[in-house]
Amino acid sequence: MFEFFDVRSLSIVSSIISFILCACMLYVLKTRKTYDGFSQWAISSVIYIFALALLGLRNFIPDFFSVIVANTLIVTGNIFIAYGLERFTNSVNRIWLFVLLATVMIISFSFYTYFHPDTNARISIISSVIAVLYTYCAHVIHKQVPRLINTHNNFLVVTFSIQAIWLVLRIIQTVFVDDPVIDFMNAPAFHAITVIVFFCGNILITAGLIVLNFQRVEYDLSTVLAEVKTLRGLLPICASCKRIRDDHGLWNQIELYIENHSDAEFSHGICPECVQRLYPGYGISDD
Repeated sequence: MFEFFDVRSLSIVSSIISFILCACMLYVLKTRKTYDGFSQWAISSVIYIFALALLGLRNFIPDFFSVIVANTLIVTGNIFIAYGLERFTNSVNRIWLFVLLATVMIISFSFYTYFHPDTNARISIISSVIAVLYTYCAHVIHKQVPRLINTHNNFLVVTFSIQAIWLVLRIIQTVFVDDPVIDFMNAPAFHAITVIVFFCGNILITAGLIVLNFQRVEYDLSTVLAEVKTLRGLLPICASCKRIRDDHGLWNQIELYIENHSDAEFSHGICPECVQRLYPGYGISDD
């Protein structure tokens, strides 16, 4: 097998790249405006660092950490991405789905590690779980993002979809083509390529999520600017009472209209000229 396709080396390199991506996510979280869900994406990037590092230490540390914990962390990282998308888009939280997938993952990996060792089964299980999560993420982005920011993010939809399709192909390869894999670190080249696809997808997903956050910032900013521009346009105002007619044909007091179309608030008083005109006999001074 070519050294380029060494699973252990690829896992360690992926962990290092995940560290860089994590630094980018935390920087954006700390210094830029973010929305609900972005912190879950940042947590996911932290989880990937440890998951891939543990995976690369297979055969050097106990299987509990390099097999069960590592793969559970990989699934958990993807769960945080999906949960973050739910919060970001204010969509229905499907915690039951995440708990079910995590439970299936832990129980099945424990069984196929200690009671009936089967690397092919573990590969098929984790590929199935992540494929479900990626498909769900693509669905949430496709359906909910246009409602939120009035535009699509096809970049993320395509990225998640390609990742899910590749994992389905991996399942077919593992079940129907490959011979039984004894040691994942010495698995056929297809599985090493899967690691490459995974961390390339991780880069694209991280970049896409950051862009998605900025898309919402831009949309909110454009919405605010549009509201401000309504005060700069031609306003129909009564020549006598100074009320302003709104888009619905209703006449509003000028104070109320401005308060509803800006962040300005009014505090009422009375000017010296009006004092002299309205209360001439009281001798109220200008002060």
